[in-house]
Amino acid sequence: MAEGSSNKILLLDALYINSGGGLRLLEYLVSELQARGVEFHLLADSRCEGKFDNLPGVTYMKASLGNRYRFYANNKDGFRAFLCFGNIPPQVKVNGPAYTYFHNINLLTLKECPSFKSRVLSWLKRRVFYRYRNNTDYWIVQTSNTRQELARHLRQPLEKILEYPFFELPEGLSDIKNSCHGGDYVFVSYYTGAKGHEELLEAWKILHRRGVDRTLHLTVDNPAFSEEIEKACREGVKIVNHGHVPFSQVMEMYRASAATVYPSHNESLGLGVVEAVSAGCDVIGADLPYIHSICRPSETFEPCSPESIAEAVVRYEKDMKKSELLAKNRIDDLINLIIR
Repeated sequence: MAEGSSNKILLLDALYINSGGGLRLLEYLVSELQARGVEFHLLADSRCEGKFDNLPGVTYMKASLGNRYRFYANNKDGFRAFLCFGNIPPQVKVNGPAYTYFHNINLLTLKECPSFKSRVLSWLKRRVFYRYRNNTDYWIVQTSNTRQELARHLRQPLEKILEYPFFELPEGLSDIKNSCHGGDYVFVSYYTGAKGHEELLEAWKILHRRGVDRTLHLTVDNPAFSEEIEKACREGVKIVNHGHVPFSQVMEMYRASAATVYPSHNESLGLGVVEAVSAGCDVIGADLPYIHSICRPSETFEPCSPESIAEAVVRYEKDMKKSELLAKNRIDDLINLIIR
């Protein structure tokens, strides 16, 4: 785009979004903006090339700090408002209100990483985030937990941190909610060290040793951890690892399950919790603020404790108290905010 090409439209900066839940949210936001006739220009990762070719204004580029800086330097006066969808505010001060959608709570603290390279990368990402934190007028978050953590770490007033959760529930979830469910358990999540898969696997081993054999459905595509799952299965632990599958198959996992067991150490929203409850599953979750900000769980357990997870499953089977979803989709409020 040329400098000053249009100062009447919104810039939707999604340069650091290319996969997973972030991409799903981006596609949902784009479709809702289009449905309302909002004029906007999308800045997108080159790995998404082809996904948004139907838009009247889109710029694809390799996701790098240098490329992003040059784009903003040339277009800081070219838009009415700026929405950064990937945690990092503009790298220069822009002429117009700047909103930054923040969803990676791990940027607030240095993560415990298994390797020196991972620790260095984590440190660098955090440095970049903190360097540009004053270039945004408002932060947008999904939960009250993330709002409080962001205010505490950045020492910014809560008035600058706006809570607008939004999510798209796939078609068919409500049909599953009203159907007959099986008695299995499910945890739909890709594998990272912070998702709690290790503790969940150990909990299922504990349950097996106690003679409580329930089937657990997972969606892990990490080769090393998949081997750990297979080893446990050979010892009689009842786990079905489906790997990366289409959502139609995920919905069948929900239909087969009474509850999701959610051991993640932290989440900006916890879309898996939202989807599971919307599909009629209960929640057995880590006793952490993010869980309580999005639902009233049926049972909770101590974070990072396989023994506590196993005990929570046993307690749940005795009474099967229903979970209640608290998070509401505020996509209308979000769009009204950025186009005002």
